[in-house]
Amino acid sequence: MTGLFNNRTYRVGIPDRELISFTVTVKETNLFVRTNNPHTQSVLDAILSARHSLEKYITDNPQFAATLSPIPDDPYAPSFIRGMIRDARTCNVGPMAAVAGTLAEIAARSLVKTHPDSDQSTEVIVENGGDVYVISPVSRVVSLEWSVDGGVEGRVGMEIPPSMEGIGISSSSGTFGHSLSLGSCNLATVLASRGSLSDAAATALGNRVKKPEDIEDQVADICQIPEIVGVFVVVDGVIGIQGDIRLTAVSED
Repeated sequence: MTGLFNNRTYRVGIPDRELISFTVTVKETNLFVRTNNPHTQSVLDAILSARHSLEKYITDNPQFAATLSPIPDDPYAPSFIRGMIRDARTCNVGPMAAVAGTLAEIAARSLVKTHPDSDQSTEVIVENGGDVYVISPVSRVVSLEWSVDGGVEGRVGMEIPPSMEGIGISSSSGTFGHSLSLGSCNLATVLASRGSLSDAAATALGNRVKKPEDIEDQVADICQIPEIVGVFVVVDGVIGIQGDIRLTAVSED
């Protein structure tokens, strides 16, 4: 499963029946975008600008990228970096735990601003290494997969309700993918109103859940955070769900 993730072949199975798909890559950031507004340059410009600001901030504040613990607010930082600091502090993780979800949301919102037809709602789904941000007038289904010992163990669809305000869907795993996790759960997925919050909360939940007995308390604790929509977690075949989570079957085609 690691090879599948590194090569991003999980994207091949996504049908393009209604939306146009394209990718945008800037250094480590590799975005898969589905939208009715194929303004690729807007996404590229937004990510170049955000990464430039982020890299400059890290150069001036190396602890921002190095720490696994929360850091104090910086009133002089760019607004999206302050958002990362804030949401990471809320979840008791380091600010870089919120980076992928933050960049996914930045990319999505760049398309909302540039739709060529002001009478048409922009629909956009941005995936950044497993972190997803959705702005859509209709419900969408995100496929969740988890593995045990390198093989696909489970797969389920999660229905994302219509939201023109936007919703972040982020996942962490101690057994799958490239992101750092201090726990051992197969999958910890969090829905939240902000990409930075969903990412930081998924990291926190993934760090805390090491065995099935941890699920109830840790899921309840994460769901106490304002603007968390819902949580889905799997460890050793035991599933925990709380909040506004709607599961469905996913097509194999």
